[in-house]
Amino acid sequence: MQLFTERARDGEVAYDERALDEILGRRLTGRALSGAARAEPQLPVVLPQDDELRRRAEASAVVAQLRGLAEWAGRDGRVVTAAGRLRMADARELVDTLRTGDEVEGVRSSADLPRLGLLVEWAKKARLVRVAKGRMYAVAKARPVLADPLQLWLRAFEACFELRQALIGTRSDWHVESMLFDVYEDVLEDVLNTLYSLPYPMPWPQLRDSVHLVYRAGFRMDGGSEARQRMWFEHADRDLRTVLDVLADLGAIERDRGMADPVFLTVDPLAADADTDADATAIAGGELRAGVPSELAELLGIADAVAEPAARKRARARREELTAGPVELVRLTELGTRAVRQRLLAAGRDAPLVGELVHAPAAGLLGVLAEDYPPDATRVELDGWLSARGERDAALRQLTEAVRSMSFRTRAQAMLEVLLTALPDGEGERLLRGLRGDAWLAPLALSTLAHHELLSPEDMTDAEHLMVLAEGLLQLVELAGGGEGAEEMLRAQGPEARDAVAVVLESAHSDRSGLEELGRLAARAL
Repeated sequence: MQLFTERARDGEVAYDERALDEILGRRLTGRALSGAARAEPQLPVVLPQDDELRRRAEASAVVAQLRGLAEWAGRDGRVVTAAGRLRMADARELVDTLRTGDEVEGVRSSADLPRLGLLVEWAKKARLVRVAKGRMYAVAKARPVLADPLQLWLRAFEACFELRQALIGTRSDWHVESMLFDVYEDVLEDVLNTLYSLPYPMPWPQLRDSVHLVYRAGFRMDGGSEARQRMWFEHADRDLRTVLDVLADLGAIERDRGMADPVFLTVDPLAADADTDADATAIAGGELRAGVPSELAELLGIADAVAEPAARKRARARREELTAGPVELVRLTELGTRAVRQRLLAAGRDAPLVGELVHAPAAGLLGVLAEDYPPDATRVELDGWLSARGERDAALRQLTEAVRSMSFRTRAQAMLEVLLTALPDGEGERLLRGLRGDAWLAPLALSTLAHHELLSPEDMTDAEHLMVLAEGLLQLVELAGGGEGAEEMLRAQGPEARDAVAVVLESAHSDRSGLEELGRLAARAL
């Protein structure tokens, strides 16, 4: 993608100008390209058992406060004002009992106690208390939730998505809401999904500017001066920090200070020049990867470079901010990870959990590990799968048989690569070397070992050389999709392809039908 972007900017790539104009037009007017946002893949996560998460939830001050408020309201209820607010005497009592930290001296209305007011609204949204007929009651059906700190914590987390007014809404006609107010739920979800499974804590400047992309895509910015626009963004940033404060108090996120991981310095499509605002696209597991949720969002990095040269200045300033010294770092806690994963699954998203493949069939295990898992998680998952099966040699045979049964050669080799790289102490290399005598798996094993430079040309026989060459051509044909695509690929190789095909047709490669098809394609193409 980086090379394509560079070539496009240099005018080396032919493109449809009308299509680019349409993309730019939709970007500038905020029209989505489809009715559904892209679903980015998520990395597998490691989570403690529920008992440990329950212990951590019990330690949350917010959990204690919500439970205390529900117990105070009780089954018989407490009288509230005509506006549904706490009476001031009761509010003073709760500020002291729940330790909200509100200043009560000189305060004449409970509406002027922000922390207590937020807690009451939070309890309402979490369906722990309700106001009816002039009284505030504890919700009877919430008793099991109040008794289980983990379920109470999860209920409080879900209620955060309904706290827009209580958190960042204005309290008088003299003020206006920030841009975040209008997109609160979407941004909160995207921020949490971005932090989910991220290998490194997210620097605040990166997170902030990623959210700015949403504002730029959804709000008209041409109606104010540069100073006025800066004020709009600062207002929204303050509100986002307020939301992060609440998530930190709950225990959903952790905030620290330190140097940003180098990965955040090299995520721009044009990393050397920090050219566009599309730099969020490269963070694994992230949601805030482009200005609009669309299938063609990646192309908007090019559109940004054309439409908004100021994006370069912003990206350069962010890079300087990330390298100047320690910055605020944000990451999900394990409780937060559990809660976000629950939301992803409820939305039909894939959210792998290390350990959940322990009962998977061998072929399914290797397929998922090859496609979705990073190296560390792959090793843990594979070790757990093998341990659950007792006799290790028999379990390894199941895995190699799974590779043998895979009809797609490129996928079979990816499955073998999992065994090579994830088995401990050189066990994977020994396993693949043992397959050199296997008629069907030898070409795949030899190719995998050679690719990882564990087998030099001098270590292979002439027959093995031919098998590796044949395997490479068969995989190229498979990747080209066969038919005309494969013929075009062979023609592009020139005379060398004719000689190579002639040689491999006489090799000892076990896939005779594949070689015959290769011969037919070569005859038509060459």
